[in-house]
Amino acid sequence: MLSTLATAGTTSDFASDAQVLRHIHDALDGTVSLQQLRQWQRQAQALVASANACTQRQQASLNTIEKSLHILGAPVVGEPAELSQLRQKLESQQKQINGQLAACKVLYVGGNTVLSELHAKEAHIHTRELLQRGPDFIQQIAQVLSTPKETWEQERDFWIRKHAVNDPHFQGAWGVGIAVYLLMIILRRNSKSAIRELYPLLAIIAWLLSSYLLGALLPITELVLATLTAYVLSTWLARSMLRHLAEIPSRAQREAVLLRVLWRPLRFIITFGVFVLMYQSLDPQGSTIIAEHTALLTAIHTAILGTIIWVLWRARRFTFLKDWRWLQLLLFGLASALILLNFIGYSQLANYLTDGFVTTLVAVIVARVIGWFLDDIWGDDDEGDGALPRLIRQHLGFSTQGSSWLFWLRTLSHASLWLLVLVISLLAWGLTRSGFHFFWKYFIQGFTVGNFHIQPFRWLIAAILLIVLFNVNQWIQNRLASARGIFRHFDVGSRHSVLAIFRYVGFIIAILLSLSTAGVALHNLAIIAGALSVGIGFGLQNIVNNFVSGIILLLERPIRVGDWVKVGTTEGYVQRLSIRSTLILTFDRTEVFVPNSELISGQVTNWTYSNNVLRLMIPLRVRHDSDIDEVREILEEVGKNHPEVLQDDPRGIPPTALLLDVTENSLVFYLRVYIGDCNNSFTIQTELRARAVEALYRRGIRLAHQQQDLYFPERAPAADRNSSAQV
Repeated sequence: MLSTLATAGTTSDFASDAQVLRHIHDALDGTVSLQQLRQWQRQAQALVASANACTQRQQASLNTIEKSLHILGAPVVGEPAELSQLRQKLESQQKQINGQLAACKVLYVGGNTVLSELHAKEAHIHTRELLQRGPDFIQQIAQVLSTPKETWEQERDFWIRKHAVNDPHFQGAWGVGIAVYLLMIILRRNSKSAIRELYPLLAIIAWLLSSYLLGALLPITELVLATLTAYVLSTWLARSMLRHLAEIPSRAQREAVLLRVLWRPLRFIITFGVFVLMYQSLDPQGSTIIAEHTALLTAIHTAILGTIIWVLWRARRFTFLKDWRWLQLLLFGLASALILLNFIGYSQLANYLTDGFVTTLVAVIVARVIGWFLDDIWGDDDEGDGALPRLIRQHLGFSTQGSSWLFWLRTLSHASLWLLVLVISLLAWGLTRSGFHFFWKYFIQGFTVGNFHIQPFRWLIAAILLIVLFNVNQWIQNRLASARGIFRHFDVGSRHSVLAIFRYVGFIIAILLSLSTAGVALHNLAIIAGALSVGIGFGLQNIVNNFVSGIILLLERPIRVGDWVKVGTTEGYVQRLSIRSTLILTFDRTEVFVPNSELISGQVTNWTYSNNVLRLMIPLRVRHDSDIDEVREILEEVGKNHPEVLQDDPRGIPPTALLLDVTENSLVFYLRVYIGDCNNSFTIQTELRARAVEALYRRGIRLAHQQQDLYFPERAPAADRNSSAQV
């Protein structure tokens, strides 16, 4: 590939770029430093980016020329000379661009090859340096003591700037800063404000402003202020979390105990880490001193790892951590091993492992504490008991109880937090900027699997868009279903059917928009539908049948929410109509899910389809000697006196008493009445029966009871029995 690259470079405009890559490739056979490798990596990455842009540009030009040639078509006899010249010109440009495109592709592939070689060389050098043993701790101390005096004087002059201590501006700025800081400490002790822990931060800002205005902003000031800021913020975070946990003791006793044990060591690690990082970033010579004098690095690592060991030793007495003893022992052993590596001379390996271990551990602990804050903000469940849902209810009037968007926002916030922890941990374990560029490139530009191009970034945006559209659809449903919505004049069943159609249409639109955002060509859905038809034909018949039946029920509306229906042996009220099944609440308060296909293909009795009028036939049995006309008069009078019975209403006929059967024991009368609301049928039947029985008893008419006549045969006289016996 590199020989082809050299040939392409000599025959095109890419000679210089090809020569650079060739030089880097040849130089890798010798001894190189990590600094030189990183410089070559930047050059190779720039060349690869340039080659990629060149490839896209030449490909676009080639596509344009090919379209033009397609329009011109093949040459024909007798065509105009101008047309032939234009075709020849385009073909010449096509050959030239093909050559440039090939050179760009060769340069792109060659650049990636050189980058791979650079990464492999860097990993080899890094591994060799990590496993190289240096001076042990005694030799490290001797190395520090042998440092020239001039080095320490230069370091002192950098931080304090010679004679700066006697500068009145420097003294004034520090005097103001220290005085304000002490004042804020006193105010914090006497204040009950929720932000009292941040009072020292105001003093730090005042200290910084005074140093800047007086021209005394020296590196030592920046170092001290950055360290104090880390100290104040870590203290505020820990104490605020303890205060929150104290308000919810039933949920957070263990968290509070852990935080009380962890926050001081954690504050020390964060503050000390910020101090070291600021020291190295502000003073390049200081970084060199720490790197060359490994005793300083050993002291830093021992202080941080010793703090971790002390915390693990204190945490051993917590009984609720007994299931995590293995993790405590693992961390304890790892921290002890890292301290040992520093003392026996493997400083580079210890530095690499300590940075990754401590940074990851601190990031996880801080993220867990922040996660407790997020739990308090969003609430632990979908009941909307968090601070933010309460604020939304109070100021925006949105209902947050049982809202799905709360779940998604809470999940997104926690996922973002732990994604940040992952990024910080990867950086701490040595993931370079080029590595991030590599992941970012594939995350944004995507990759190809077969004939399908996948762009994770677009799929992420599509997922977020789908969640947002689903929740917007739900919010619209709630607004339309409210008492002030545009469908407030509809009855319950009609409103439910219309809203269900709106809901499913909204779902379909959200899915199509999300798929389009993800880069899925919607015309390819026909292929997917064809593939699904095979599955539908074999295993999804019932599901599709119920789905289509649900659409028919929503459009034709033979049953509606609130209707009293009877399906087979199931009888009750329709509670909900969905696309797959219908929920019926029976009279004994059981909930029955009926597949929609049964409602379409089977017989359904809807007592309230056109109206709620219901005919009641109430039987009463009286004795044979009762006056028929009097009984009818009494029963009809009972029906007319009931307020729920329809009298002169076109939907029914007035109450009528009918003699419909005569049995051996009774006369069977039926009181026929029509009521306006079938939902009250059982109550009205009870009242009508009670009133009828009372009215009949007042008029001396008794109800009939089942009777049986028993006939016993007479016994023969004694003389007859004797004579028959003699015979």
